[in-house]
Amino acid sequence: LFAGTSIAVDPSVIPLGTEVIINDNVYIAHDTGSAVKGNVIDVYFDSHEEARNFGLQYAEVFVKL
Repeated sequence: LFAGTSIAVDPSVIPLGTEVIINDNVYIAHDTGSAVKGNVIDVYFDSHEEARNFGLQYAEVFVKL
């Protein structure tokens, strides 16, 4: 996994390997998670502190074609 580019997704909504654009940044769906259900995405960070600083955010997600 790569900080700043990897995300966890619900593969029934976004298939693994899919590139998505969120706030002009490109992320790749590399992982799933037990709390990642439906229209929820979890961005991978190197540390818990970085993730907490990023916090919960709402944004539009676009599949990169």
